[in-house]
Amino acid sequence: MNSILWIILFFLLLFIGRQRGVKTFFTFLLSMILIITYIILMALGFNAITLALIICVLASLISIFMLNGYSNKTKSAFIGVMVVLFIIFVLIYIIGKRAKIGGFGDEALETIGAFNFDINYNMTNVIIGMFLVSAIGTIIDTSISVATAMNEVLENNPKIKEKELYKSGMNVGADILSTTINTLYFALISTFIGFFMWHRTISIESLINYKVFTQNIILLLITFIASILIIPITSFISSRVLLNKKIYSFKKIKR
Repeated sequence: MNSILWIILFFLLLFIGRQRGVKTFFTFLLSMILIITYIILMALGFNAITLALIICVLASLISIFMLNGYSNKTKSAFIGVMVVLFIIFVLIYIIGKRAKIGGFGDEALETIGAFNFDINYNMTNVIIGMFLVSAIGTIIDTSISVATAMNEVLENNPKIKEKELYKSGMNVGADILSTTINTLYFALISTFIGFFMWHRTISIESLINYKVFTQNIILLLITFIASILIIPITSFISSRVLLNKKIYSFKKIKR
């Protein structure tokens, strides 16, 4: 049955996207291989956070440059993704360590009870790594959308000023932000349905203190923050790169 769904997916991408659709399909397979490799290397004892950062960088390279080619547009998007990745890494690391979000909730005991709990692995690092990998997809998507729109604006108006180009990126970002937030909300909140059914008889105060609930809420909020941050950062970087200006400029101080 799985094979049939894979075949349907491939031919739909081929029919709708043509050559780009086929490229999307194989890019998706590469991303799957990355995740499988990530899990295998964790099982071999490698640090989960370091692996997650490497996976995020590789996934960004594949999704941005393999699908869209190398240009100022994709270079801007990639730099923006790397900046936001660093910011949310610091944020997730601090929150993850302080909140002690590693491990499983009580509802998972029936599933994992037969396994050995002495795995000698830092589960907080696993959750932090999972948060990074979970957030990278929407960051890439928003970044390339903003950078592409700004590139189109520049092509239609080559004499546009940097400030106006930046503003156009912000306008595009504002237009897609509500859709992105709603999509992420429904995608992530659906994982709560089984949890709510399991704990439907307990009080709200007890519910919000469950580990699984806390993990998912933190993931949801981190992803929201990343989706918002990527818009001004990509807009700023694109407005500089597309106009062939340095991202950082240092002026001489007059004495």
